[in-house]
Amino acid sequence: MERRHRLSMMALILLMVWGCGKSSSMQGQAVNGTGQPMAKKEIRFTKAKNGVITDSVTGLEWYVGSDQHNTWYNARAWTKTLTVAGGGWRMPSLSELKALYQKEAGTYNNMDPVFRTPGVWVWSGQLKDSSFAWGFAFYSGQEGVHGLDYGYGRQALAVRSRK
Repeated sequence: MERRHRLSMMALILLMVWGCGKSSSMQGQAVNGTGQPMAKKEIRFTKAKNGVITDSVTGLEWYVGSDQHNTWYNARAWTKTLTVAGGGWRMPSLSELKALYQKEAGTYNNMDPVFRTPGVWVWSGQLKDSSFAWGFAFYSGQEGVHGLDYGYGRQALAVRSRK
């Protein structure tokens, strides 16, 4: 009986050791817009000296606003008047924002660290109606609506197709 107990314990220990080395987790891996792991050397986002962030998966260019307390109106005015790298910027769609979401990618905002946004909730250019607009909460991965005049903790990002 004692011998059987020892063999069972050894088998259990071996299974535990073997299982620790086999993980299907994608934690720490870069993922593309479809959630699939990218090749190790492939970098999705690159940031130029002027602050323009290029997405190699979607072909979009992004620019991060400096203020984290924007009403929807402030965000829209900022994107329309943004002249960095030749202009042509607009507010992102909800689907474009969702494509940036990467669970546990940033310190607290689930975005690639290259974005370095001061906020974690970003306005989209899509209106729900005349009083509310859609946005995306990067801290939770959820979409939602807020009043156009609400600004606390609301980030503005600008986007455009690559020139």
